[in-house]
This record gives sequence, C-alpha cells and structure tokens, in this order.
Amino acid sequence: MLLRRVSVAGAIVIVAAVAAVAAVAAVAVTLLARELVGGGGRASLTVTVAGRSVHVVEGTTLAGAAARFGLQPRAGDVVDVNGQALRAGVVAGSFLVDGRPASPETRLRSGDRITVVDGHDRREPLVRRVVRVTGGMANNPQFTVSHTPGEQVIVKGALTHELLSVQFRPSGPARVEQAVALTFDDGPSPQYTPRILAALTRLRVRATFFVIGYLAEANPDLVRQELRLGMAVGNHSYNHPEVPPFAQLPPQLLTDEIALGEQVLSRLGARPHLFRPPGGSTSPRLVAAAAALGQRVVLWSVDPADWRPGSRAKEIVKRVLAAVRPGSIVILHDGGGDRSATLAALPAIVRGIRRRGLHLVALTANPRAAQGATGSP
Repeated sequence: MLLRRVSVAGAIVIVAAVAAVAAVAAVAVTLLARELVGGGGRASLTVTVAGRSVHVVEGTTLAGAAARFGLQPRAGDVVDVNGQALRAGVVAGSFLVDGRPASPETRLRSGDRITVVDGHDRREPLVRRVVRVTGGMANNPQFTVSHTPGEQVIVKGALTHELLSVQFRPSGPARVEQAVALTFDDGPSPQYTPRILAALTRLRVRATFFVIGYLAEANPDLVRQELRLGMAVGNHSYNHPEVPPFAQLPPQLLTDEIALGEQVLSRLGARPHLFRPPGGSTSPRLVAAAAALGQRVVLWSVDPADWRPGSRAKEIVKRVLAAVRPGSIVILHDGGGDRSATLAALPAIVRGIRRRGLHLVALTANPRAAQGATGSP
C-alpha cells in the first residue's frame, strides 16, 4: 500500500518519498512555514514536494493539501476467494493525521503528520459448512483399503460459491476393510492390457489401472475398454518421469505432469480422482499439488516386484499371498515390459485372496463406495 506523509514543524515542509510496504505507499511531505516580511500579510508556507518548493497559504486544510499536491488514496477492490476482482474501486482509502482518521476540513497544524492510506482489497465473505462423511474417508496418501470416520469442513465464497478449502476432521481411528485392491501400473499396453482385462473379467474381478497419459493418447480404446468393463482408472502422470524422483521435480513441472495426465483421461471419459506418482515418490508438496487438482495420492502395501526382468509367475503369487492382509493394496503392472508372468499369476493370486475371505475391490474416490467383485467363480 502507498503511504504519503505530511510533516508540519514550526514551518511545514512536505517531502514525498515512495516506498512499497505491504501494499501501502508513503509519501512523506514536510511543510516549512515562514512569516512573510512586512505589510502584515497572511503567512505562507514554503512547501517542498519531492525536492520542488512551492507556496501555500497558512490555514490550508487537509483537503486543500491533498488537492494541491495530488494526494489521492487508491480505492481497493472486493475480490473473490482466488483474488480476482469482483467489484473494482469500491473500498475507499483514507487520510490519517498523526496516525488518526481526520476529516477533509481539518486544518494543518505545526507538527502534524499526514498519511494517505490506500484502500485494502477485501475478500468476499466466506460460508463454512460441516458435512458428516458417511463411512469415512481414505488417508492421503493412501496405502490401504481403509476409511477413517469424521467430517469435512467446506469453505466457499458467499458471493461466487467458489471453493476455498476442504478439510477432513477425523473423529476416530481408521477402519481397515476386509478387502484387497489389485492395481496395475504403466499401461495401457497393446500387448498385455487386453489380456489382463480378459483374465480379470473371467475371474469376475474389478481392479484399478493407473494409466500413463501419453500411452493413453496412443491407445485410447484400451482406456475406454477398462472403463466399459467396470475397472477404475487413475492418473499415473503424463510422461512417467523417474529422474529425479517424481516428488523432487520443480513445482510447475510436477503440477503439469499431474494435470496433463488428468486432461488426457478426462477426454477419454474417465474422471480421475486417484493419482499414483511414478516410483511411489511422494512428499507433502506432491500430495498438496494433487489435492489441488482434486486427486488423492494412492500408493501400496504389497509389492511382489513383478516388474523385475525374469520374474516368474510362481514367485509373484508367493510374494503376494505371503504379504497380503485385510486392506492390502497390491501393485502389479500391465505395461512397461514383459508382463506374461503377471498375467499367468493372476488366477492363483485371486483364488488365494478369496480363500482368506477377502473381497477384491476397485479403488474409488470414496472408499465406502469401492466397487466390489461381481461374484465368485
């Protein structure tokens, strides 16, 4: 704000100086007064403004000084929750004399200090709403199929109804579901994704596919097939950068990778609310960036390393079943290399999980709305 100051001491001298201090600019103005010689005439003031001397008569009012020296406070705006002007120039500025509000008719006295204060921008009023979340929410980042009871605090602009923030307040411990989620990364692959989809359909399993943006652009029909078969489709970034680790990317590049991946999937009919960072690289900054785009970060609790070259189906099955528990999220791959072993392992993995009385589900934005298997073979 721009501040402009007028100092009156014996004689009043106005010295203008401009400084940016938190949106307030100050023009310090000093008025030097001296008696006119002879004739008993009215006193005049020698005024120095930014190094230039001018003359005003004694008894000058605040309004007169403001008009004489162009001291006009800038009016502020009413802005929305994103800082965009809704009503321009409606928040008036003000004059202060010795730090206190003063009327335009105030006569300047020796020692007075006049400050011109620009109008502050004012944010639109806010509306706060508390909504109980039926069934609870998943953690962010999410490692398991679980939900935490609580409520969401939603804050919006009262004029625009634009969303400012959503905060989840837990009211109890997380509850792990008697379910397991199979997830597949790095597709779609023209060679393996159709075969994995066929196997899942035969086994009556719904799974979650975390899709790379540029591969989805190259194979749009495979993404549409995933959706048509009832699979959940999540965002796995656009380019799948790995060096440096995804969470260490420059902020703008990180956001662009998430946003571009989302845009591709949206054009294909998916509305991704789940994001899995390449390599599982995460950080609070990454979680916040994904959340700003409406996506929850999903990681995993079971990794059978099916991506390793030379992995065999029996090894993959053994690693999954040795680690799987209620609420496990299992990471597998339908792209990025030879996935024949993953494909061959699926029937035994599914049977082993079901024998433990666990359901197989696809992940969704709301964990309580997770899509279950359509039945058991």
